[in-house]
Amino acid sequence: MGPDPGTADPLFGRQLELALLRRRLAEARAGTGQLVLVTGPAGIGKTRLVEELVAEAPGPVGWGTALADAGMPALWPWARALRGWPGPADAVAALAAGAGERGQASVEDAAAATFAADTAVLDALADCAAARPGLLIVLDDLHWADQPTLRLLDRLAAEIRRLPLLLVGTHRESIGDGFADSPAQRASELIGLAPLSPAESAAMLAASVAQADAAAVRHATRLSGGSPLLLRTLARVAGSQLRGRRAWDDTVGEQPELRHLVAVALRTAGPDAAALVEGLSVLGTEAEPGLLADLVGGTGPVLDRLRPAAPAGLVQFPANGTRVRFAHGLLRDAVYASIPAARRAELHRAAALLLEPQAVGGDDRAGAVARHWQRAGEPAQAAVWAIRAADSARVAGSYSEAARYLQLALDAGSDAAVDRAELLLDLARVQYLSGRLEDSIATCLRAADEGDRTGRGEVLCRAALIVQGLAHPTINRQLLGLCRRALDRLGADGPPRLWARVEAQLACVLLELDLIDEARPAARIAYDHAVAAGDADAELDALRARVTLEWRPGRDAEAIAIGRRTLDLAERTGRPLAQLWARVWCSDAAMHLADLAAAQRELGAIELLADRTGLPLVRWHLLRRQATQAALVGDFVRSRRRAAEAAEIAADWGDQSVSFTHFGQSIFIAVVRGDPADLSPGWTELLRDLSRFPLVGQAALAQALLLVGRREEAAALYRAALPGVDDPNRVMATAVLSFLPELAIALGDSDTCRSLRQLIEETFGSTVIMGSGTIYYSGAIARILGGLSLALGEPTRAIEQYETGLRIDERIGARPFLAHGHLGLARALTASGAYRRAAEHARTAAELARRLDLPGPLRTAEALLAALLPGERAADPLSSREREVLVLVARALTNREIAARLVLSERTVESHVRRILAKTGLSTRTELTRWHLGLSEPAGSGRDDHA
Repeated sequence: MGPDPGTADPLFGRQLELALLRRRLAEARAGTGQLVLVTGPAGIGKTRLVEELVAEAPGPVGWGTALADAGMPALWPWARALRGWPGPADAVAALAAGAGERGQASVEDAAAATFAADTAVLDALADCAAARPGLLIVLDDLHWADQPTLRLLDRLAAEIRRLPLLLVGTHRESIGDGFADSPAQRASELIGLAPLSPAESAAMLAASVAQADAAAVRHATRLSGGSPLLLRTLARVAGSQLRGRRAWDDTVGEQPELRHLVAVALRTAGPDAAALVEGLSVLGTEAEPGLLADLVGGTGPVLDRLRPAAPAGLVQFPANGTRVRFAHGLLRDAVYASIPAARRAELHRAAALLLEPQAVGGDDRAGAVARHWQRAGEPAQAAVWAIRAADSARVAGSYSEAARYLQLALDAGSDAAVDRAELLLDLARVQYLSGRLEDSIATCLRAADEGDRTGRGEVLCRAALIVQGLAHPTINRQLLGLCRRALDRLGADGPPRLWARVEAQLACVLLELDLIDEARPAARIAYDHAVAAGDADAELDALRARVTLEWRPGRDAEAIAIGRRTLDLAERTGRPLAQLWARVWCSDAAMHLADLAAAQRELGAIELLADRTGLPLVRWHLLRRQATQAALVGDFVRSRRRAAEAAEIAADWGDQSVSFTHFGQSIFIAVVRGDPADLSPGWTELLRDLSRFPLVGQAALAQALLLVGRREEAAALYRAALPGVDDPNRVMATAVLSFLPELAIALGDSDTCRSLRQLIEETFGSTVIMGSGTIYYSGAIARILGGLSLALGEPTRAIEQYETGLRIDERIGARPFLAHGHLGLARALTASGAYRRAAEHARTAAELARRLDLPGPLRTAEALLAALLPGERAADPLSSREREVLVLVARALTNREIAARLVLSERTVESHVRRILAKTGLSTRTELTRWHLGLSEPAGSGRDDHA
């Protein structure tokens, strides 16, 4: 399926590079796939090197070439490379046809549909490679590749190591030149081709020209600069000069350039072949022989008529004879530039007329027809075909190409020929989908103006709906104006579906602009209208706005109900990311209610969704939540591993909020473990520009500063973050609230401790766990309240809250928080004078901290135990043997049973029991049991002020 290697010249000077490619192909046959990119300037021999590998490849080969042609269909290199294998070929065809594409999808949903279609191609390719180990795919001239081709290549690059195939790509010039968004950074190998050495250049010329003159060869070597293309061309058109029989000026002048060589080659080929070569340059770098014959005319088989151009190095003929192509893209450029402008326009017009009938049945030709009409100087005809080409490019996910065609149509078409409003809406949409957000909103405003001019309110509505879900203040202010213009123009009697969708968009925009008081009623109205209109997409948008706006502590059951409704709508409309949000809401709500089983079920559903769709965002949320759950139970090694995997997925997203989740969790783990080493490397760099952080970010940084002993800086950030809790109904306020209690306690801010305790008690209601699965869960809220009460000098209240917190953290298996809870309870008991019980809980805390590797809590527990020792001894006068006997008495064992258990005589046990009763001032075994369980203090015991 690639070039015919049988007609190629011998390969010179690339033995090391060829050996490397052979090794990579052998590794692919053994099961380890590779992506190798061959780079270098034009004419350096990239394609020729790969042809040599193909000539000796033992397995199947697929070859596809990107074309320097604005009419190239989306995914053309992949379609050509995979055309011999039905499974991958069908998957690429479905991708190009817009598999899963939805007309009004958001960027997220459009990306999800494209990702799923890309995945289908990869799966089909994996099946094909498994059946044919050592599969070799060549994608040539990637510098001309379209966006979907590079996107699919990038996806394959991420997975190729597990596939038994080798993919070799060629790209002009260095990787940094226009290739920054390609998979170059993921390539297994980069092969950069340099010019041939003088010796290699001389050997190439001497092998190509019999009886070459040594001095002439040295001169030609200097002129070529080591370019294999120029060397080959010189060998074919300057044979007399290389043999020393003619002066160089007669052919190429003192400074030969490619265009001069091409002119000589065309004269050598003869007028009939030259005309066909010129026609081929108008059609592109390659074409079907029949189409070329129809374009140029003449009699006789085209391939026979073109034969004279082959020895001159201008064209090549694949073995199957279905196409003819230039030997190199530079040759095509030189030939095309040599055609007079009038003749070029004439040829382009003839090409457009020839291709139109073929394009009617398949839009993959529409772009070529539009290009030919444009270059023929007939813009009205070009506009019609450009619109069709844009539609074809859009459904294939080739948004940049679609935008170029639409702009062509707008520039070329008159108001009578095209619907400018529709074209502007289409252009705005593909600009949005390609990430050109500022261009998109500007085009939306142009479309709205066109709708106003023509009295079409629905155009304004559609313009207001294109750009969605952005945290971009300027764009959101423009969207706010668009939404209000659209609703005013539409009027109360407008279509309910459009009303509902614009209102949902309005609510989301108001939320992004922090206009909460306006956003809440707008979200409710949008939801009511969406339900009444029966529009699932509008209802989904309104539901997401409602959850973000209206969720607050104590409303988790409502969040679960909204999540279930969202799941139903998302499954009906085929929106996997809406399913993700629903699962996220339900998972968090279940954890807030300490329903670990339900939360785990939702996590399992997110994992299934990630496996089914392969979407990076779903996988990221899964890994983040797995990291959070692992940290909650004290498996910090797994938590760090999952967090690192999530960070790798999001490395190139450029989303500051996403990167902050990783840092936020590192702070959480560092605080829970009491170890600054857990803070992300270089975290102090974040302190240089605090203005870009929301209040929750500043509160988190304050905790980090406090942990490393920078108390004054921590206090300053803490004070700056306090206004973040002014509105307890806001999600962000709840996030700030997760950080502030520990800070207020550590900084001795009793006024804030009191207000925080009141705020938490009044607002959290049935919510018993604080936190978010995206960053971390703080464990039982009751434990946090206990810390605030203890800081306020209320140990009795704190004891009750700590005991409640321990029961909740035990239920969800939050072992690190059990350590913190026992430690807090020990402090509260110490403050109330119950030294013996305080010491028991401090020992439990120390044991848990030692087992879970919590160095901070362990140090604190051991210090507390040391401080408690005098008071514990005063409160517990029993010897160790008496303590053993007491424990068994409390278990209701008889003296005989105790004697058997401790290998003592029954009389000795009776003596121990009497001494215990005497030391404690108690009179019955029941009273001893109650005292042992901490239900009362021994007679005469009191608080030891030295503890």
